[in-house]
Amino acid sequence: MSDFSKLQNIYWRIRYQRNRNLKRKYYRYAADEKKRLIESGVDPEELRLFCRSLAKQHCEHAERNLIIYQSKLTEHPISS
Repeated sequence: MSDFSKLQNIYWRIRYQRNRNLKRKYYRYAADEKKRLIESGVDPEELRLFCRSLAKQHCEHAERNLIIYQSKLTEHPISS
């Protein structure tokens, strides 16, 4: 999860930013960071669920889905 620290910072800024122009700027930063993480080998579905849980802090379903997906990965790792 240490790879996601920059992404956590960006989503924090998105949640607390009131200026729409700056929000768009941070969404572009988030898109670039997600692209970089996917290219470095991060699971795209896990990244999607992680970003969803960051964007919707009060949505318990987003956090629950991320935890369920991560537990499935540790129980049944995908063989390449």
